[in-house]
Amino acid sequence: MNIYDKAGNIIAASNPADSRVFDKMTIHNAHMIGLELEGISFNDSDLHGSDFSGSDLYGASLIGANCDSCRLVGVDLRSSSLYDASFRNSDLSGASFAFDNMGGAQSLFGVDFSNANLEDADFAGAIYDETTIFPKGFDPEKRCRRRPTTNDEAN
Repeated sequence: MNIYDKAGNIIAASNPADSRVFDKMTIHNAHMIGLELEGISFNDSDLHGSDFSGSDLYGASLIGANCDSCRLVGVDLRSSSLYDASFRNSDLSGASFAFDNMGGAQSLFGVDFSNANLEDADFAGAIYDETTIFPKGFDPEKRCRRRPTTNDEAN
């Protein structure tokens, strides 16, 4: 699988070539609008400035990924692995972090949403931890559930 920029130039190729694995790559300003990318892997990759608007990222793996300043408008991120991912200054308006097809909750552990646009994003059932950073004005208590900490369980 290849990834293209807005001008149609190939900027990354999967490894192995017949897979959807793009781990540990620098892929800036990718143009991936409206694509079916279910199960794709971008672990520890730098995707800064890429546009995934309208894409299906169901079950994607973005562990440790840098998705800063990306456009992810209306993307399906249900059942994705987002541990320690960064979405600073990204547009995630209308994105779905809701329950997956089997009713499983989306885990948002160590995710950085600083200055992200989360307008109309669906967090129904999502679970976050104390290391998750939300943008100013976003009330996670009203939109998702906090994972109990060791201190909570001791009380």
